[in-house]
Amino acid sequence: MKYHNFLVAMALLALSLFFNQKDQTSDTKLNVLFIAVDDLRPELNCYGASHIKSPHIDQLAQKSTVFTRAYCQQAVCAPSRNSIMTGLRPDAMGIYDLYTFFRSKTPDVVTLPQHFKNHSYYTERVGKIYHTGHGNQDDSLSWSQAATRLPRPPSISRGDTTDLERDFPAIDGLKLPFYRSMEPEANMTDATIAEYAVNRLRELRDTNFFFGVGFIKPHLPFVAPSKYWDMYDPEKIKVPARQTPEGMPDLALHQFGELRKYHGIPENGPLDDAMSRDLIHGYYAATSMIDAQIGKLMDALRENNLIDKTIVVLWGDHGWKLGDYGSWCKHTNFELDANVPLIIYDPTDPRGQYSSSLAELVDLYPTLCEMANLPLPAHLEGQSLKPILDDPEAIVNKVALSQYPRGKSLGYDRKSQYMGYSMHYGDYRFTRWQDYENPEDVFALELYDHSSSPLAKTNLAEDPQYQNLVQEMNALLSSELGKYELLKAEK
Repeated sequence: MKYHNFLVAMALLALSLFFNQKDQTSDTKLNVLFIAVDDLRPELNCYGASHIKSPHIDQLAQKSTVFTRAYCQQAVCAPSRNSIMTGLRPDAMGIYDLYTFFRSKTPDVVTLPQHFKNHSYYTERVGKIYHTGHGNQDDSLSWSQAATRLPRPPSISRGDTTDLERDFPAIDGLKLPFYRSMEPEANMTDATIAEYAVNRLRELRDTNFFFGVGFIKPHLPFVAPSKYWDMYDPEKIKVPARQTPEGMPDLALHQFGELRKYHGIPENGPLDDAMSRDLIHGYYAATSMIDAQIGKLMDALRENNLIDKTIVVLWGDHGWKLGDYGSWCKHTNFELDANVPLIIYDPTDPRGQYSSSLAELVDLYPTLCEMANLPLPAHLEGQSLKPILDDPEAIVNKVALSQYPRGKSLGYDRKSQYMGYSMHYGDYRFTRWQDYENPEDVFALELYDHSSSPLAKTNLAEDPQYQNLVQEMNALLSSELGKYELLKAEK
């Protein structure tokens, strides 16, 4: 009888363990909150920029892995976002512009949210995840439902528009001011995005979800309520030196045409100190306004008991120049344009840590798959960053690759004459400008030492003392690019 009772007890224990394990598996199927911020450079308090007021992002960083050397694959919205969402580098898609719908080039690619959707996740987005328009934003295969169109705020101009000709009274043609304050905050597009996301998180709390939330600011024009402007004293804002790197090839930089669309910006040449300070002030205000919206999302996770079962990824699609080199915007291969903020919160191990290991935005797809225990699609060109989440000293990438096209149009498929391939390796950034159709024809080389600063100061590519390093970097870049050519051929 005692033995029988023992067997019964053991059987009940086994059943209990089975059901507990089953419940635990259900409970630990992790959600994903995928937060994109347009034009956000890693100038945040948690990145060491003590002058920036970003308390909510800083709080997230305290329990996350903060990547200090994360890089986009191309420093402009659409190619960067296409790369993140498909797991393919720009060359694999053949898309380097804002306008080409990624499925026109890779119709059968399984995107990141689509992969989660195929594994029983509900997928939704609000705001800017893919680049807006041209089919990208509303890719029907990626999402479980069509995009929700947010109500248009009642302001006569909305105030934070980038659709210049439609949403703002014309000044000098189609130009509008590059900065302004706006009240109330509720009328800001990003505030409506945050409000919608907060409500949806409450409604989705019993659902396994992949939820993309894409904020528009600090993209131009720099618009934010006055309380965010008041966080910064314009007298304390420093204007960077207008000095381009010595020995820099002309095609490396650009004339920041994106900014020149706005009222008061000269058609040519540098900006004066007063205008530069206004722009920097506006960027800081818009950054702090976005920080507040991110705080709303994190509060919603806590209030709905989602914080312990939701992966949070906060990323910027590329960097941004704030008067550095006397230049503005993105659109280059420089460190300031390629380096991005990347913060990943793992609810199973919520510890704060920094990692200087190289990371690429194309790595996000495999990283989230591994964190959510999903299989990895065969087409992915990035590497999972999960080893770095476990150990911030772990090395996943030997190099980080970026690229940017330049030169005259080739007259087909929005392609340009030159492609600049850029590689961060060790303390250096190496860039090779080559003919797009005839890659063996090299137009120019750049080599910058970033051991002490993200600013490029002197192009060392022609310095006799660095020729061995130039040859090493050139060979390494060819080897790295060759890996993806081989991978593409195998597919």
